[in-house]
Parts: sequence; C-alpha cells; structure tokens
Amino acid sequence: MGERIVQSPLLPGGNLIAAVLNREVMGLADRGGASNLVGDRWATICALHAADWTGQVRPVPGSEAGLRVDQVLRLDDTPAVAATASKRGLQNPDLLLIGTRGETPTIQAADAKFSVETARSKQVSPAVVDGLLGLRDLLPDLIGHLAREPSLVPGVFLCPDYPLTHHMLRRRHGILRTTVRTDEVVFVPAPPRLFFEPLQGSRVMQTLAMVDDLPVRLDRSLLASLYYFRLARAAIGCWLDGTKPLLLHDDRLAIDEAAVRAETEFRRLRAHSAFDLVLSWNLDVQAVRSQRAAVDQVAALPLLNRELRAKVASLAEQAGGHPPSLNQVRRRLSHWYRGQLREQIGPLSPPVSDFPRRLEEIGRFGATLGPRLEHETERVISELAGAASQGVHPPRVRPPVASLSGEK
Repeated sequence: MGERIVQSPLLPGGNLIAAVLNREVMGLADRGGASNLVGDRWATICALHAADWTGQVRPVPGSEAGLRVDQVLRLDDTPAVAATASKRGLQNPDLLLIGTRGETPTIQAADAKFSVETARSKQVSPAVVDGLLGLRDLLPDLIGHLAREPSLVPGVFLCPDYPLTHHMLRRRHGILRTTVRTDEVVFVPAPPRLFFEPLQGSRVMQTLAMVDDLPVRLDRSLLASLYYFRLARAAIGCWLDGTKPLLLHDDRLAIDEAAVRAETEFRRLRAHSAFDLVLSWNLDVQAVRSQRAAVDQVAALPLLNRELRAKVASLAEQAGGHPPSLNQVRRRLSHWYRGQLREQIGPLSPPVSDFPRRLEEIGRFGATLGPRLEHETERVISELAGAASQGVHPPRVRPPVASLSGEK
C-alpha cells in the first residue's frame, strides 16, 4: 500500500489513479479485450493465493468466530457450474471455502474482484451458496459431497493490495460507487511482473511507458502497470481493427505482438504522451472501421424479419415440426450467405484499393444469390423444425465475427 501516486500532465486526469479510472482509456482498452484478460488473470492469482488457506482460520464478516478451512473449491474454471447456474438464474462465486466453525460444517463464498467497486455483498451471500447447493444433483462430482445442512456465512472478496483498492474503500466512488465494507475484503499481494508477464501486450507496455518517462518502475507499481497494460491492449485493438479482413467469416485472428510493438515504436517518435499515441492511432484506423461497417451493411442477409417469420411458420407446419426460433434461422442463413460472399469476393484485407468498386461487387454478387438463398432457407427451416420435433439440438453456428485470443 506504500506505492506513491505519480502526478503528471501527461496522464489523463493528471495522476495514475485518475488515469486508470478514465472512461476513454477503459473503452479503448476493451477494444483489445483488456478487462477480460485482467479479470481472468486475477481469478487465477486469487485461486493460487486461496489454495494456501487450507488449515487456516479465516475471518467471517460481521463475526468474531472464524471459519477453519478444510478445503478450497474452485468454481470459476468449471464451465458446467456457470452454465448450470445461469440457466437457473443463479450467481456463482469463484471459490467456496469449506470447513467448520466449532463442530458445525460451514461454507463461505469467496469471489475474486480486481476492481473492488464492482463487488456487491449479495454476490457472496449465504443465499447464493444455498442456491448453488440446490444444484448438487446436477453437479454431483463437484458439490455432491458437501454436507446436506451446512451453516452458511457471509462471504469475502479477494482484491489486489494496491492504492486503488484502498482509495476506493476510503472514497467509495470511482467508475461505480463502492458498497462493500473493509471487513468483507481480503487484500491479496499482486506483484506487477507476476501479474502481467504472461499476458499478451506485456511487451508493449514498456514501449508506451518510455513515451511518458514517469518516475515509476512498472515492475514495482501495479497501478502504473495497469495503466500501461490498458494502453497496450488499446494499441492491440487498433492494430487488429487496422489489419483484420473487412469481410470477416469464421476468422480466428492471431495477434502479432511484435508487429504491434514495432508500430508503437514508430509512433512514439512523434507522440506527446502514451495516451496521445493511442488516441491518434485510434483516429487513424477509424477509416478502416468505417469501411468494415459498410461491408457489413452490404453483406447483411437480405431477408426482412417479417418475411422470414412467415416462412418459418409455413415451412415448419408443412414439415410437421415445431417452428425453430427466428434468431436461430437467421444466424444459420447469415452464416451461409456471408460464406458465399467470402468465397467469391475474398477476405478484403485492408488497405483495399478502389473500395467503392469492391463494395458494388459484393452487392452485385449478393443479388445473384436469390434463388440459392430461397432453397437454403427452406432447407434450414425444415432441418431445424425436424430436429426440434425430435428434441435434438443442432450444433450452434458461430457468428461471423473474429475473436480476440485470450478473451472469454
């Protein structure tokens, strides 16, 4: 907690706390998937930290009697828990601490929260744990062994032990209002190098930090590392937006971190600050984003919902099956239609010369697909209606968008 809060006019808001809470910084960073990466990494660090609690007596908020931990059960890396809980409208914490208070079997929830202001006491409440225990018959391998009538106690949040957490607990307001009490928070050490080194973008951070040349070391300041990691992921988002195909279809994009770093090195020579570097890069790729949006508009499935709804009802009735959902039919048809365009036109990797002509080419070819689209529509509806009537769930079609590696 002894970390110094650096002040500088090069930072948005004038200091590091204001910089990491800056909405524009966060918005640009999330174009590169920063929040998901930070959240996933923090969950892993917290699970490793909590694994050492076995045999310890851990505090219970609002009580002098602690919980002696016999087992730490990690839920966040088990997709079945999240999926099953979601279907039931339940929340699920990252961890369950299982042990005793006196002679009574007791369970406490614990949740990893990198940003303490996003924590809400109800997320780790006894009611949440009670809801999860109701899934024991559906998840017997995971929670079926737990005591049938355990005592359930208020839970805790695992937050990084650094200035922003303490600032938020004192001031109670940042992007959101902080509502949890200090006794509901477990402060977890978070060495910056340990945190960020495994994440894509970590090798771009130092290049950005060199632009500002603040009196702080990234390997000693989690606050500074978080700011420059967000800018690094914003740079990755700009690089992706400037390089990925305009006509996307089932593309799995790989991030070339060396290329991002090289472009960042080139841009830092004329940048006033690291934030200025990212802002100008973002403006530079806006033209490519506009072209991609224009392609998406021309390549959209040329079927109105009302006419598609009528086809679904009519063809499902003819097939003697249950009508599939309109969204399911549209997803499949859009995937097929865009695939036909991609096969004919190609990916259209930027920069695209004579863009208006290529846009017209997409429109002209799309117009020739009418008869085949009609046939494909009938086939898809009949197939889905037949599957629905037999209780079969056809494989889901992935939407025609690219995904960022490392994101949830």
